[in-house]
Amino acid sequence: MFWQAVQAAEELRREGREQGLERGREQGLADRRAMVVRLAGRRFGAETAERLRCILASSGPELVEEAADAVVDCDTGDKLLARTSNGAA
Repeated sequence: MFWQAVQAAEELRREGREQGLERGREQGLADRRAMVVRLAGRRFGAETAERLRCILASSGPELVEEAADAVVDCDTGDKLLARTSNGAA
């Protein structure tokens, strides 16, 4: 009985750790999205930033990285949005 309780407690700790790591990854991705949108807004204006925010809203890390590169590489907001929209498709 004692060892079952110990095993159950260890299982709960492991599940808690995994949940914490997952929340941390999600928060990190959300922070990266927000940073890319902020930089796009500073470079190309609020309208472009808002459109990019919509594109990135549920994207994975690969598209966020592509968008970050595009903020630097592209010379217009339209090119940025076209490049990230193509990545989302």
